[in-house]
Amino acid sequence: MKDAEGSGPTARDPGTNSGLKGGKMSQLSKLFEPLQIGPMTVPNRIMMSAMSAGPKVDEKLEITDQIIAYYVERARTAPGMMAIGATAVVPNPLRRGIRLFDEEILPSLTRLVEAVHRYDTRFGAQLFNPGGTGGGPIELISPSGISSNVRDARESERSPRKQNNRPLSIEEIPGVVGHYANGARMAARAGFDFVEIHAGHGYLISNFMTPLFNRRTDRYGGSILNRARLLLEIVEAVKGAVGGRLAVGVKFNGDDFIGKDGWTLAETRQLAPMLEAAGADYLTLTAGLVGSPRLTIPPLYEPHGCYLELAEAVKPLVKIPVAAVGRIKSPQMAHDLVAQKKVDFVVLGRAFIADPEFVAKTRAGQLDDIRPCLGECRGCADEHIQRGGLTTCVVNPRMSRELDLIDVEGVAKSAPKHVLVVGGGLAGLEAARCAAFSGHRVTLCERGERLGGQLLLAAKMPARSELADILPWYIRQLNKYGVEVRLSVEVNRALIEQMKVDTVIVATGSLPEVPQHLINIVMNVANIKVLMLDDMIRDDSFTGAKALVIGGNQNGILACDWLAERGAEVWVAEAHGHFGEKLAGHDRWYLLNRLAKKPVHRIKNVRGIEVGGNDDVWLVTDEGTQNLPGIDTIVFASDRRADRGLAEVTEKLSLDTYVVGDAHDAESESASTILATIQQAYDVARRI
Repeated sequence: MKDAEGSGPTARDPGTNSGLKGGKMSQLSKLFEPLQIGPMTVPNRIMMSAMSAGPKVDEKLEITDQIIAYYVERARTAPGMMAIGATAVVPNPLRRGIRLFDEEILPSLTRLVEAVHRYDTRFGAQLFNPGGTGGGPIELISPSGISSNVRDARESERSPRKQNNRPLSIEEIPGVVGHYANGARMAARAGFDFVEIHAGHGYLISNFMTPLFNRRTDRYGGSILNRARLLLEIVEAVKGAVGGRLAVGVKFNGDDFIGKDGWTLAETRQLAPMLEAAGADYLTLTAGLVGSPRLTIPPLYEPHGCYLELAEAVKPLVKIPVAAVGRIKSPQMAHDLVAQKKVDFVVLGRAFIADPEFVAKTRAGQLDDIRPCLGECRGCADEHIQRGGLTTCVVNPRMSRELDLIDVEGVAKSAPKHVLVVGGGLAGLEAARCAAFSGHRVTLCERGERLGGQLLLAAKMPARSELADILPWYIRQLNKYGVEVRLSVEVNRALIEQMKVDTVIVATGSLPEVPQHLINIVMNVANIKVLMLDDMIRDDSFTGAKALVIGGNQNGILACDWLAERGAEVWVAEAHGHFGEKLAGHDRWYLLNRLAKKPVHRIKNVRGIEVGGNDDVWLVTDEGTQNLPGIDTIVFASDRRADRGLAEVTEKLSLDTYVVGDAHDAESESASTILATIQQAYDVARRI
């Protein structure tokens, strides 16, 4: 970045954790050694995980051009392996997804494989049936007709989930095995290099392995051999169908992490040699179920490499390659796992979503240029799994839009504009990066001493410091594209006129405020300390013992964790029926489990809050009034107000003006989320 005279300190490159510069790859050489997996020679030890990236087919059941673009953009960087997730093998009437039992899919599926095979990567199809996972009109099959949701299964007699879920008869099971073999044959016809049998995550095969879901008393239930019998028969059948042509992998839970009625690591250690004997060419150890304490898509509350110990426990027991998966996002970590022979290859998912060029940048030693996954699952999990749309990414605004949004560096250099970005939070950083990438001359002014805005506060929440990992990347990008950064600068009309800019992007964020109907609280308190959330976190100003947090959405529920970590007993009052709705679902699951172990009391559907003359605090709910004894601090964490006054100034100057981030929207369902902030700023900046 360029220094501006009299502008105060500028942002500086925070350095690198990689220790690699330029194209020096000797330190990561083990990651790029070839590997033999069955009949398949893999060029390196990096696999892009089989993931479901949203609707893959159109109304004609043809693979969409968008899905092809998604895979091709990642294949271009030549990971050793990549796979397409959740391809259905058991016939069902739903005309959606990739149906390996349907001849209609073959032409477009072949086109996808051919597009990927233009690059030096091995492409696979994941063979899948959901088992007792899901709902809706479709008939589900499972070992015992029990939901794959852990809580529902344990409470099935009291509160059964509405599912059309039936147990397979013993006579039907050979047919199911045959469907997996036929799916593998279809994959071979399409030109895939390998198939991966998905036997984890509470899907059909996993249902058979987990005692909680498998209550059978025949040869497919009871002992470990019986519960694993379906998987072993499928491996043998698939191997018999395509062995010698395609490699056959198995992805399965090393542990369900639900206790005695779950599949355990001890059972995994017994099963692994059986799978090798049945014909498996590689094993990937994963974990988690719907509703288990540890989830299949682990968020930032889990450590990096969170399921590594499962693969490590299995590797000495077999001769076939073993892989680890689960929050592996660092090239250095991936390399070390292979170099230290803890695993034979590594499986990364969200790292490829966040940065499609992960492998190319790793190969070139440009680790500082890799856009990091933050482990915040609102885009990759929520948008598709919970909302049924396309998979997105909180840090990569092009995810699932690769076909339509093709960015060309320097496209505006022939007629560049001088763009002023006001505000150095996420919206301002992304707008500045995108505009500068296009070739515009960009100046970014931030009133504070540091870049980052509200993300600096968000990263102070317990176990969420990883959110700030994106800031060093942004600073390096601004350096790379020549953005002039001015810190500790308050932008006003005089400065704008002096700078002679063409375009202004207002990214001044939002401010917390006291809701109008609760102003009486501030007026009535005597000795209770009243704090605004931002000030409390920024200044670390909480000194009390018992706190009431007003507002239980994203900010408020996270503040409860922050306060409890400081020894406080906390009550949180939320006007609606749920807590943390803006949080990614998987983040919320882990957070609420954390809070359940702390002195945090959640009260929802709060209609009013009253403070009496003796600082007595009362909550009004549909059930009546509730007294909160001894409250010494009230924290306002609900309403926010967009800070967009500067936009009125620039519009009066007849300047092209754009408003992004919270300054644009501080109130909607997605406002103040990393996903919405970065995506909207990107969409605006690329139009300039």
